[in-house]
Amino acid sequence: MRGRHADSFLKMIGLTETIAENEAEYVKIAVKLGLDPVWRKTISEQMSDRHHLIFDDQVCVAALEEFYQTVVGL
Repeated sequence: MRGRHADSFLKMIGLTETIAENEAEYVKIAVKLGLDPVWRKTISEQMSDRHHLIFDDQVCVAALEEFYQTVVGL
């Protein structure tokens, strides 16, 4: 489930180049982040610049609210 959350969050902020399709690709991305300070800084800055796309998004909140209302019959 954490992987699905991370996948969704990264897609929401447009950082799909950090999403691995398999274990080997995950290792490749992790090594690149560890050894390439310029790329790591770029990714970090993009995350900082775009975090509002996740934290200010009300779609998930509204969907959860609708679900709860349906469950309790409101």
